[in-house]
Amino acid sequence: MDNRKCVILVPVHYNIEPHCELSLRQLETRGYAVRRHFGSPAVDRARNRMATEALAAGFEELMWIDGDVAFEPASVDRLRSHGLPIVCGMYPTKVHRNLSSLVFPETKQLVFGKEGGLLEIRYAATGFLLTHRQVYLDVQKHEELPTCDQENRLVVPYFLPMLVPEENRPPRYLGCDYAFCERARRSGYKIVADTTIRLQHIGVYGYSWEDLGERVGKHETYTLTFAPPSGSPAGG
Repeated sequence: MDNRKCVILVPVHYNIEPHCELSLRQLETRGYAVRRHFGSPAVDRARNRMATEALAAGFEELMWIDGDVAFEPASVDRLRSHGLPIVCGMYPTKVHRNLSSLVFPETKQLVFGKEGGLLEIRYAATGFLLTHRQVYLDVQKHEELPTCDQENRLVVPYFLPMLVPEENRPPRYLGCDYAFCERARRSGYKIVADTTIRLQHIGVYGYSWEDLGERVGKHETYTLTFAPPSGSPAGG
């Protein structure tokens, strides 16, 4: 793999957590281009701009990493090694016992860690998401996305939030990351997660897989069992 063909894109509102910044610098020493975009509270606008500029610069792979996600540099290499057009690492939200990505309703369990693997999901959070150039080109064509004037810059709105109909439910509002995945799925792509990759979502402390369950502890393998819709996930 040629690391020069992959750009690391880091949209930042306030700051980058130290563990994340350390790993970003290690990636730079390995030949990765790392682009940090500071000060944009509207993350969809930041992502539209960063993606458009990265594609114009000729990068073949766009790796999205949020500044509050702690990761090991080897995890970027692992995602790239799969050769998939869209593949992510998974992590929980900071407060509630929820995944930041969305699995299919029929999913009963997720196995994380040593015995994990690749799994198709419905939507991926963009905190640790690898995408290939062709995805953006196909999405723009299939979804007929125009080139827009965004703050005196020409961008393509790949990450524009959207509404999607839901059977027997109100429409689902999709933020920028889920909206991108929805457009990619409509364009013929699968969204895949690698559940072997351990990430931490940094808040009061580093939230990871086990925080989705009832007990906090670290394990080589962790199985998350989904409870009925009225309940919370349980793990073990």
